[in-house]
Amino acid sequence: DENGDPLGVRKEMPAPQIACCGLKVAAKPEDWMALVPDDAPNAQLMRQELRLLHASFAQAPLLGSLLDPARSLKDDLATSSLETLRKLLERALASERPTTTRGQVSQAQNDGWDMALTAKGVLEAAALLGQTYELVVTNVPYLTGKRMSEGLGDHAKRVFPDSKSDLATVFLERAIEFCSRGGVSQLVMTQNWLFLAGYKKLREKLLQSVNINLLAKLGGGAEAFESGPGNITNICLLTVTKVDKNPTRSLIRGIDVSERKTPPEKAALLITKA
Repeated sequence: DENGDPLGVRKEMPAPQIACCGLKVAAKPEDWMALVPDDAPNAQLMRQELRLLHASFAQAPLLGSLLDPARSLKDDLATSSLETLRKLLERALASERPTTTRGQVSQAQNDGWDMALTAKGVLEAAALLGQTYELVVTNVPYLTGKRMSEGLGDHAKRVFPDSKSDLATVFLERAIEFCSRGGVSQLVMTQNWLFLAGYKKLREKLLQSVNINLLAKLGGGAEAFESGPGNITNICLLTVTKVDKNPTRSLIRGIDVSERKTPPEKAALLITKA
């Protein structure tokens, strides 16, 4: 750093606001509930909320950031109790791994520590997934509805019926959900939703809920990126701002660089055309 000291994690550093939303929940809900000691304030309530958290994240490895705790928990997990649960799990992490005189721990102690660590990670993910943000930036995954697993396909049909035909458009809707009013979402995604009949309701919904600030057509994926998804998929850059329903009139800025055949050429033209 500026003082010549080696960089690294230090005690005074704030905890990073990063969480893995795809954590596998291997333990049973009863195991999580057992992390709450009998003498803890509102012990029964804390156990119930850990059970709800466990149930909500049972499909985390499948759904990842498509999980929406606010929707799945239906406000059962009180915001005020998130901090209480976090402190409880931190205490469990501090006490579940005591060492013996030989510096060894039992398998049961290890299992308890691992469960507390996973539960705390899921709690952090739930808090981040339940918030809204001023800026959401991502390259969405591409997967047609026909190629989705049964569980993922069912979730898309139930929660995102207007965009269910492709995981890319499902993530478009999820990204907009993450935005606060006036928040901006910037995505790299497919182009087919712009014109295919199956996305008509999605387009109508977007025109009623966001301002489309920028739409840049990049052309085939293999030409748009050094390691792209192949030219079978046409790619666009999309920037939208979340607004109230029936937004006021706004301009949509469009840029087409699909005629250029290499990423550097496209990048240079994006700048000059903008």
